[in-house]
Amino acid sequence: MSLRTPLAQVRGLGSAGQGAHHWWMQRITAMTLIPLFVWFVGAMVATSTASHAEAVEFIRSPIAAGALLVLVAAIFYHAALGLQVVIEDYVSRERTQMGAIVVMRFVMILLAAISVVAVFRVAVGG
Repeated sequence: MSLRTPLAQVRGLGSAGQGAHHWWMQRITAMTLIPLFVWFVGAMVATSTASHAEAVEFIRSPIAAGALLVLVAAIFYHAALGLQVVIEDYVSRERTQMGAIVVMRFVMILLAAISVVAVFRVAVGG
């Protein structure tokens, strides 16, 4: 039991200042993903009957490769933002929460890097 009032206990424990930025970034990436995902589904439908060589040739075009790279970056960034919110909301211990966020970010960066390398390898013919 404390002799301090509830207001005195929370004074100085204000917002970390990242909530609005986090919220906006989720919305921006979501809005970015909508047209990219529509393009991606259309591209997959269009190339579904194509041969392997034709599909590779499609990915080698600068517009398709660029769109795929933006799609990969937006997907993994948006997923990391969402998973961070889930971890912050449902993991109560601060150390466990921080550890989970670090591991999640590492995995997201690793998967994004693998995806970017895969697109580059196809795009440049390596």
